[in-house]
Amino acid sequence: MLRGSVFTAAICVVLLGGCAVPEVTKIPVAVIAIPMPQTPTSLTEAAESSLNAAEQSVIEARVKRALWTAAVEELDRARMAAREFDSNATVRHAREVIALCDLSIAQLSKAPVKLQ
Repeated sequence: MLRGSVFTAAICVVLLGGCAVPEVTKIPVAVIAIPMPQTPTSLTEAAESSLNAAEQSVIEARVKRALWTAAVEELDRARMAAREFDSNATVRHAREVIALCDLSIAQLSKAPVKLQ
């Protein structure tokens, strides 16, 4: 019987006293807004005009049947950079396209190489 009363007393202590839980204190948190880097939403005028000039150079070289595949690949890179609004890369690739097209057209005026 002594066991039953000890057991009953232990249950009463647990139910009435509850579990010992430390008091949780809330620490104030400061919210700091971090500015996101702004992504450009359009190309600069120089990039747009360079891309247009490169496309015209490719058209001219294609009409004269002097277009090099390297120029087409560079034009694709320039267009991809323009889709990402990367003006510097667009201008760089467009200038390369124009130079390659000028070389390919100038090559037409050179004499063909004779193999002996």
